[in-house]
Amino acid sequence: MNTHTNNKCLDGSDILVTANALISDNYEVEMPTVSSVMTRNPVVCTVPGNIESVVKTLTKNGLTGMPVTNGNGKYAGVISRRDIFKNHEETQTAMVMRSPVPVKEDDDVSVAAMQMVQQGKRHIVVVNDENKVVGILTPQNLLKLAQEKYGEKKISEVPYDRAIPIWEKTPLKVMFNVMTISSIFVYVVINEDGTMIGLITDRDIFDKINVRRDVVSSERGMDEDEDPWSWTGMRNFVQYAVQKNMVEIPSTPLSEVMISDPKVTYRTSKLKDAIQILLNGNFNQIPVLNASGKPNGMLYDLDIMKLFL
Repeated sequence: MNTHTNNKCLDGSDILVTANALISDNYEVEMPTVSSVMTRNPVVCTVPGNIESVVKTLTKNGLTGMPVTNGNGKYAGVISRRDIFKNHEETQTAMVMRSPVPVKEDDDVSVAAMQMVQQGKRHIVVVNDENKVVGILTPQNLLKLAQEKYGEKKISEVPYDRAIPIWEKTPLKVMFNVMTISSIFVYVVINEDGTMIGLITDRDIFDKINVRRDVVSSERGMDEDEDPWSWTGMRNFVQYAVQKNMVEIPSTPLSEVMISDPKVTYRTSKLKDAIQILLNGNFNQIPVLNASGKPNGMLYDLDIMKLFL
């Protein structure tokens, strides 16, 4: 660090040079507040309530999670698609939702990032001083800031996760059960030689299942004469439908369902480029390859959140 001090110039030019040196060496830009990056006025559900209505609300709005409020309109918890999957036998919202500590709108973003990392969850609720919900945060809200602040780092400098392989001829039905049991929803697809030939996520499985809209909508109380709702959102809930025995998953091999040319990054690549891929595709993760093109790990958006801590 430059500690030189010289006051000989009355116009302060030497002092400015010294200050610039101090800033470049030792100055941390102040983190923005949660309110500056959060999604405002999120859709919410209430307790008491039932899971059927939660599924309906998430589906109609194309969401994967939302805050839960009590009868007084104050924060009670949060519920996500995967919370419902893990507790698909439950019928009451209060039995499925989680109640993590929310963040305040005037907290800086590192507080929200810490909550995401500690909880291992992507939906963080934002409240005001009256404990009323004013916003929600996911890693997508923070990725652009991470790109600006840490983008010059190499992927090898970021604590990314392991990549879990699965054989290309694994039946789709088996893959679904593997995901359900392990609570891991992204796998690298390999051939007999161990070479990565694709990627499979829960979303990819759901997109390939042929679900009759009329069956699902009638079973879930979403009649055709209702207000328009997102069929894309409904596809996100195929797992819920499967667990309720509404549809059957075929035994198609993964090689016919997987993403055969997934976006990837390399250990030597810059983080800013990987983040741009995540932002462009609205992805939660990207495979990391080594110099030989072999899978070395999986960079999740939650891994990037650790940089804010």
